[in-house]
Parts: sequence; C-alpha cells; structure tokens
Amino acid sequence: MTQFEQAQESAKLGTLKTPDVSVEGRTIDYFGYQLSVHKFNLSLMAKGMKFRGITFAQIKKYYGLKGRSAADCLKQFEGIMDQYKKSLNNL
Repeated sequence: MTQFEQAQESAKLGTLKTPDVSVEGRTIDYFGYQLSVHKFNLSLMAKGMKFRGITFAQIKKYYGLKGRSAADCLKQFEGIMDQYKKSLNNL
C-alpha cells in the first residue's frame, strides 16, 4: 500500500485529519486538490523544471510510481488520478 493510499485510509478511519481546502468560497476534497497540485508539479518536472519544497523522488515515493524520470511516471500518475475520480463517483 502506497503512502497516498495509507493517507486516504487513515482519513476514512478518522485517524488523520486532513486540512480544509477552500477555492472560491467553497470547500473541496483535500486528496483531489493534492492530486491536482502534484500533477501540475510532475508535468513541469517532466519538461525539466524543478520546484522548491518538493522533489520528484518525494512524489514518486508517495504515490509508488515506477520509472527513472518524471516523464516516465506521468502516465502512471494520470492513472492514479483516474482511479481516484472513479472512486469518488462510486460514493
């Protein structure tokens, strides 16, 4: 189980309190927000940019991605995003 999956499970069980995320005055899902920010970061990393505060290795470890570069892992990450969106629709 990846760290992302563990965090989701802990939030469901109530052992992890996720921060409230507000956009335009309404609250949005924390994990969805996290996925979108990390997709933005990973997409730019695939083009050769670096970020302060987060590294490719951290994203790779958190989501359990396999590959040598951000470009290699981007498709896998998009698959994780799709699975998460489907799981939200099934609720």
